[in-house]
Amino acid sequence: IRDRVSTQSTWGASPEEGLQNNMPGFSGLRHYEVVGRAFPTDKDENPKIYKMQVFGKNSVVAKQRFWKLMRKQNKVKRSHGQLLRIKRLFEKNPNTIKNFSILLRFQCKTGVMNVTKEFRDVSLCGAVHQMYMDMASRHRAKYFDIDIIGTTVLPPKQCLRANVKQFLKHKVKFPLLHRKIKKIRKEKQLFLRARPQTYSHGF
Repeated sequence: IRDRVSTQSTWGASPEEGLQNNMPGFSGLRHYEVVGRAFPTDKDENPKIYKMQVFGKNSVVAKQRFWKLMRKQNKVKRSHGQLLRIKRLFEKNPNTIKNFSILLRFQCKTGVMNVTKEFRDVSLCGAVHQMYMDMASRHRAKYFDIDIIGTTVLPPKQCLRANVKQFLKHKVKFPLLHRKIKKIRKEKQLFLRARPQTYSHGF
């Protein structure tokens, strides 16, 4: 009951009006695990408990995404359900690069479509942020129109996308095209006749 009262007082009349313009970035996107169920009734004293993993910039957005999925998939509204637990999840190894595969469903102009995306990042929140940016640029999909179905970590052999496979080679080189050698204070000049050349032809 405490969770329901707090979310209603925070969202107000239109929950998506103020949140749709401020899409969460990498610093604000967080990973939550939400557990909830429908209210017990005389017919069903022990209703089924559902656990979902959602992404949002705070716990209020995470609860809203949870009840949206519950209403679509399990036919349970927020007014007829209760939250049992909400917990924030953190990345176990944030210093190692991983290949993430994200299965999602989004609403486009022609209807509902299922898409699988692959991204390389050090955390799942970073990969989800890349997914939101990619869907907004390529498909003009809004934040609240995208539903994440599942996420997995792929080994290098199972990656299919070209933007991920180009970094899976044994020796990956990144040439430095523009270099500027730092001079000693005695050799520095305040005014020059021409612009300095920082582009190197042989790399």
